[in-house]
Amino acid sequence: WMNQTAQRQLQGRQRAIDQIHTVAEAERRKQKVRETLLDILGGLPDYNGPLNSKITGQIKAEGYTIEKVLFQSLPNFYVTGDLYRPNQPGRYPAILFQSGHTQEGKPEPQRAAANLALKGFVVLATDPIGQGEREQSYVPQLSGPLGGWSVPEHIQAGAQSLLIGESAARFFIWDAKRGIDYLVSRPDVDSTRLGAAGCSGGGALTTFIGALDPRVKAVIPACYPNSYQLLFAGPDPDTEMTFPQFLVRGLDVADYVEVTAPTPWLIQATEGDYFTPAGARLVYEEARHWYGIYGAEDKLAFFVGPGSHGTPLVSREAVYQWMIRWLKDGQGDFHEQPVHLYTNLELLVTPTGRVEDIPGSRKLY
Repeated sequence: WMNQTAQRQLQGRQRAIDQIHTVAEAERRKQKVRETLLDILGGLPDYNGPLNSKITGQIKAEGYTIEKVLFQSLPNFYVTGDLYRPNQPGRYPAILFQSGHTQEGKPEPQRAAANLALKGFVVLATDPIGQGEREQSYVPQLSGPLGGWSVPEHIQAGAQSLLIGESAARFFIWDAKRGIDYLVSRPDVDSTRLGAAGCSGGGALTTFIGALDPRVKAVIPACYPNSYQLLFAGPDPDTEMTFPQFLVRGLDVADYVEVTAPTPWLIQATEGDYFTPAGARLVYEEARHWYGIYGAEDKLAFFVGPGSHGTPLVSREAVYQWMIRWLKDGQGDFHEQPVHLYTNLELLVTPTGRVEDIPGSRKLY
């Protein structure tokens, strides 16, 4: 019964999309979608204070360096991250690489982040809320989070937000925006060449920041983009991956892509994922028509890798190739190199591995 209601709402949206044939009509739709997204989020925080960033340590690897970064996205609301940079001085394009739903957080994309650093990018991988050093319900007696792990913490935060008519996603998106603020503040970053990438939960956050921050010039979400034509009847995504009132306000996932046209997007999926390739293809096919209105079909691509949920080698190399194409004028080798993988302990930013131990630290609650 609920799916039938959802499909009627999606059909109403499709009728509106079918009436758009010119750039002027598309631009009007984009403005409306952007306003709607911000409205159903509950807006983004109205804060422009200092990041108070600092580097708490570094790891010298072969060909690149990992800097351990701490900054405040809101007053005393700490974000922990590992920044991968080439060892040679210079100004480089930069990528915000979002972590998926692993409890460890920022170590998850380190293979790809290290490879991108070797290819001449500065890459920031951060801990999302509830993951890594940012657990929200840690209890010393359990030596772990009371919620069990990150997804239940996201669900709890999401329920609290929904009760006041907002979305927990606004804080995840804000952290990402402030991560980009940090990147552009660095002297080794070319602020005109910024990208975003991520898989699963990181694919959702990449989709959102790609849609809402115009500074991002190349976007690669993996194992998330999926039309609700299929997704609603399947395993719906986690709380911070979904906006309230999304369907009834006339939206579908393709709107995130279309609102940025003609920014380059590479939509990724895997053959055996529960975010099905069929659902991802629906997003791609609609957005491809939209990009055709702008004469920019070459700036949108679709890639399906083998296996289940995740980013296998061919998918990672597709990431390197897309970022090199759009952020480095096509100059570079996209093939992956072997890199040393560091442990979660080695990549910790804070002394105890928990931001809550910093005096004055605030939690999302």
